[in-house]
Amino acid sequence: MKKGRIRFLAEGETPLLPGWTRLLPTAWREYYTRSKSPYRTEEQDGVWEGILHTRKEGIAEDNWRRNAAALLEEMRLNGVGIVIPPAEGEFPQEGLPFAEGRKIAAVFAFAGAAEALRRKGAEPAQASYLIAGGEPWLWERAFSSMGNEVNHLSIYTEQKRAAEAAAERLYEERGLLVEIFSSPKNPAFSKADAILSCGLEQRSYEHILKQGCFWLDLAGNRPALRRLTRLRPDITAAEGFYFHTGSEKEQVEGREAEADAYICCPVFRQCWKQDMNSGAESFGELSALGYRVSGFSALGKRVKVSRR
Repeated sequence: MKKGRIRFLAEGETPLLPGWTRLLPTAWREYYTRSKSPYRTEEQDGVWEGILHTRKEGIAEDNWRRNAAALLEEMRLNGVGIVIPPAEGEFPQEGLPFAEGRKIAAVFAFAGAAEALRRKGAEPAQASYLIAGGEPWLWERAFSSMGNEVNHLSIYTEQKRAAEAAAERLYEERGLLVEIFSSPKNPAFSKADAILSCGLEQRSYEHILKQGCFWLDLAGNRPALRRLTRLRPDITAAEGFYFHTGSEKEQVEGREAEADAYICCPVFRQCWKQDMNSGAESFGELSALGYRVSGFSALGKRVKVSRR
């Protein structure tokens, strides 16, 4: 199984076309590109790269979406098993799994939150953690990396029965008491040191978050993440991690780490399904392989964690 990477044309980059096409009028040249040479593929060191011959804005057109699907199919036929998408822009996800970094971020969620708190100068065992919104399967995925240093946990949700079942299990397994609430006015929301956002509805929570807390978006809500980073610069807001993967000198961005984990760890491949049982085993196997959170990312950029 091979790893693939796809991207749009970069600013100033042009498609690789026959020289004679330079003589064509612009509209004809664009038509030739779209119909005869919509993409190209390159293979380096076992990684297939597919370059779609349009910029990210062009993908909204039906023709380019069909070309994108054709590119993915060609990569699949050449042995690509998972694709790393562009950091920005919506690429049609058809036929192959996409490594967006969210699955591995969920598996390492509590481990990453604890690392962020340590960098802020806080003691993870003393911190308050909050699971906010979302579905029970994603909570369970996030619980995969919960260590014994988590002593204060709350769940903010409308799904009270599911939360009570999760809380009961955590108490039986860890002796951990979990507070469950459904109102953002509950003090546990504003006192949380680390919030794992699993799918909050479109509401503004910026004004009630604790000064200097850590926010991890596990649901892919980029509009909310952009708003949070703009309005609350004191908060460390992330949607993914960087990893050490066995070498202390090399850091791998979350999408790359996720693709590599998909290839090398069969149980982690189960995380593409809403399988509640695969997360903890995946965390154990990937940790044994040397995976460790070493940094944070949001909106395609590295996030710096500042001390409080």
